[in-house]
Amino acid sequence: MNTSLNESPSNLFSPLLLPNGTVIPNRIAKAAISEGLAGPGQLPDSRLTRLYGSFANGGVGLIITGNVMIDPLALGTAGDVVLQKGTDLTPFRAWANAASSHGAQVWMQI
Repeated sequence: MNTSLNESPSNLFSPLLLPNGTVIPNRIAKAAISEGLAGPGQLPDSRLTRLYGSFANGGVGLIITGNVMIDPLALGTAGDVVLQKGTDLTPFRAWANAASSHGAQVWMQI
C-alpha cells in the first residue's frame, strides 16, 4: 500500500487512499443529503447537473449524491431521483460527468 497518500492526515487537501485502492483527491466531502431537484419523470435534469458541477468546480473530493430511489412509489421526498430497470441513463451520465469533472469521486446513495 502506498502510504505516501496518507502521510498528512491532518491536511484537508491531501489525497486519501482507501483500503480498496480508491483515491479521494482530498478530504472534503459533500454529504448524502436530498436536494429534491429531480426533473420530469424523476430524472436528474440541468439543475442537478449544474449543482453537482459547482461542487466539483469548488474542489469537493468526494461527492455523495442525494437520495436516488429504485421505485417511484417509494419516494423519500417528491423531488427524489428515481433509477429503475429500463430508465434512460443519458441524464444520469450527464449528472455523473458534471460531478466528476474535476476528479472527484462520485458515489450514489441508493
